[in-house]
Amino acid sequence: ELAQEVLLPRLMSGVTGWDPRTAAGPVVRLVEAWEPALPPALFASFLATAIFPALKTAVDAWNPRLDPVPIHLWVHPWTPWLADQLEDLYPTIRYKIGVALQEWHPSDPSALALLSPWADVFKPLHMEALLVRCVLPKLALGLRHMPINPANQVLDGFRSCVAWVDTAPLNQLASMFEVEFFPRWLQVLFQWLTSHPDYEEVTRWYLNWKSLFPPALAAHDKVKPFFTRALDMMNNVVAGAHIIGSYVQPGTQENLTYLRVAEQRSGGPGPAQQQPAARLALEAGKAKVKLAPAPGDDTVSFKEALEQLAQDHGLVLLPKPGRQQAGKQLYSFGKIGVYMDNRLVYTLEGGAWKPIPLDRLVEKAKAAPP
Repeated sequence: ELAQEVLLPRLMSGVTGWDPRTAAGPVVRLVEAWEPALPPALFASFLATAIFPALKTAVDAWNPRLDPVPIHLWVHPWTPWLADQLEDLYPTIRYKIGVALQEWHPSDPSALALLSPWADVFKPLHMEALLVRCVLPKLALGLRHMPINPANQVLDGFRSCVAWVDTAPLNQLASMFEVEFFPRWLQVLFQWLTSHPDYEEVTRWYLNWKSLFPPALAAHDKVKPFFTRALDMMNNVVAGAHIIGSYVQPGTQENLTYLRVAEQRSGGPGPAQQQPAARLALEAGKAKVKLAPAPGDDTVSFKEALEQLAQDHGLVLLPKPGRQQAGKQLYSFGKIGVYMDNRLVYTLEGGAWKPIPLDRLVEKAKAAPP
């Protein structure tokens, strides 16, 4: 009774008319000091009648576009006492954030600063729904329209996306890169490889790109296969260049083989992730490559080289009459179906036609059942 008649009125008078936006710190300290002196039921009543209503009023009036005080600074401190009650305020907060993000552009870091403190506060399903509705579509659009140009790479769209790696669901980000980035990235690599490039420069480009991905994203099941596919493509082209007599810088094939083996053993991002200071050397316009289609007679010379490779290993390369894939003649390399396109050999793996390094092609053909 003493607490209810004497202490509680004094405590109530101390917080009358308080503004949660500007007085959160002093009132939190006041509550911390008085909590041990009040019976639990009386303390809960004080919170319900003096603290939570003020918070609700402030949240209802909050305008994220105009308020310079981040809302998490004056809402989060009350979680130890009002965790359940604050759940009633979170839908309003999410709605207002969503409205504010309608005019947001991915180059503006304010959205990340606004949302990241809530990543571990909102329930995962609610946080993901907010990001999928208001943030990820704009990130995807920026990534989709970002040119991939080895001669003059601008990374704004890329950096805007990877900045969210600790806030957005990793699977959603990986799916975005799977759809909006890697198909174009592989196409640029393919065009470069078929234009008689400096292979050391191509390898640096690959490593530098890979170093820009946060480790968790680079190792994701939707991202890692694209780096593996790029290595396979590079190995295949370099091996083919050796066969047909094109010049390849000394050590290039050995370096690519090392990268491929290291990635297989690590099960993770591979050596590129050990270079945190790496940058796209091509970003500064240092590359001197021009993308161009492969010469028209490459297919013929490569076919002859492939026939010789088959003979060297006791195999036969034969056309399959009337059979085509992707508009190209199908062949049997031993017992393995293949087709050739721009000095690359494609074979069926896991239900899809993929480039395959020549050494793996020979191994696969020799291991095929008779």
